Amino acid sequence: MDFKESAEQEILFGFVPHRLEMEERLELNIFPFNVLFAQHGTKDGKRVYGSAVYEPDIQSYRSEGELRSMRYLNGYGGNSMLIISYDTKKAEYHGEKFVNGKSVGMAYGGNNWNLFFAHFTALGLANGERCKFEIKDND
Repeated sequence: MDFKESAEQEILFGFVPHRLEMEERLELNIFPFNVLFAQHGTKDGKRVYGSAVYEPDIQSYRSEGELRSMRYLNGYGGNSMLIISYDTKKAEYHGEKFVNGKSVGMAYGGNNWNLFFAHFTALGLANGERCKFEIKDND
């Protein structure tokens, strides 16, 4: 899904661009503290909101040559995860999102932290992804 399709489906872009800062694990500072995917729309005349927060699985951190990677798990459970990688030589990020074992999208980016996460979270929520869901009356 590209930016235009996301906008037409009323995806609310949300990302948490704070770095994971652990004094005892400085190598993890290239990764985010967490990642937020959110979406909103209208159903049966009511506003609906959904969001999913992914948290780092520190034990999954890997360093192979110039590539650093770590898995992020959906805070609401289920079988959803992110794989975020950073190539130290190319200074590039890569992220892929999986829901129920299937890839539902990916994003690539240079070393611009905010731009990468804006593109990555533009994927929004996917069918089958566990999330916090709210329905509000239109006032």
